[in-house]
Amino acid sequence: MAQEHVYKVLFFLQSAAFIAFVINYSQKSDVVFAPVRQSPPVRQSPPATTAPRECKCIEATIRTAFDAAAVCKDVLESRGKISNCTLADINRRPGVVLLTTTNLAFLDVTLNMLESIKRTGVCVNTTVIAEDKKVFEQLRMRLDGDLAYRVLLTNSGEMDVIEHPRSHGSQYYGLMNKRQAYILALLQEGYEVLFSDADTFWFRDPFPFFEGDFDISLIDSVNPFGVRSGKSNFCAGFVYFKPTNASLQFVKAWVDALDSNKKKGRYTPDQNVMNGLLKSDKPVYVKIKPLDTNIFPYGPKFYDLLAKKANYSTVVMHAASIRGHEAKVTKFKSSDMWLVNKTTNEMLAEST
Repeated sequence: MAQEHVYKVLFFLQSAAFIAFVINYSQKSDVVFAPVRQSPPVRQSPPATTAPRECKCIEATIRTAFDAAAVCKDVLESRGKISNCTLADINRRPGVVLLTTTNLAFLDVTLNMLESIKRTGVCVNTTVIAEDKKVFEQLRMRLDGDLAYRVLLTNSGEMDVIEHPRSHGSQYYGLMNKRQAYILALLQEGYEVLFSDADTFWFRDPFPFFEGDFDISLIDSVNPFGVRSGKSNFCAGFVYFKPTNASLQFVKAWVDALDSNKKKGRYTPDQNVMNGLLKSDKPVYVKIKPLDTNIFPYGPKFYDLLAKKANYSTVVMHAASIRGHEAKVTKFKSSDMWLVNKTTNEMLAEST
């Protein structure tokens, strides 16, 4: 009973913080990000007809998952059903948010990524932004109660639940071009942000590779060993951002450029805009830490290395350049990297 009460308190805290955020930012921004700091809710006395709820609670300031919340010890030590992480585990990585976005068409792919993360033992405050109500409901149902995850429904306009080809620019790139605003909002709150596309597969903990003096860290498909050059082609699907002045200026310019193109009826790929800004040092020079693509490979390179039995210990693989949901799933299955035992349709059928 005590644990149930604490979960209700934590859920109230999340909801109140999120509502406050929406009200505060509705006049300034149309993005959603992790709830801001709130005071803990006032605990009410239980009804006289119920037995007293005994719980040896500890006061904990947990910036990553909850802020200034009274957390019971049994909750602090309980493990999430999906993440296998305790709140104490999550709090060991303060000030860092793993961010991903998804729609219903990629529900199973998203869950596959989360399962791969679980198997690495990585525990981090994770925000999943659902781009439609159906995927929001499915993810909330599966992740509810797991303190590693916060699932938020976008308030910047819902997208279609189906997968669109690249030729449907307003839908395909319309979805891709929303995430930069989410990243910016988190950076403005002082968080370090690891943005990961849902079609990644994690083999090892990537966070040790994000140490050092830099603004952003990402892969360059042209230079495999992480040496920046004028010919670099950076990938926007797996990027670590530090909340530096340069990062903030750069991401703001990225968001503004995409918004400007949208107003003109153009849906330019976000990655093209990003590379254009980086190569021209606009609006500022960004200190980049390129990732070695032998251990952070994109899709075709990963399978090429696999076929050659190359002796590289992959950290995270991103199924970029493997186009389409079915092609990605087929490739994952071919290399024993498909960890989900139900299709999205089967999951939907179970919940009706």
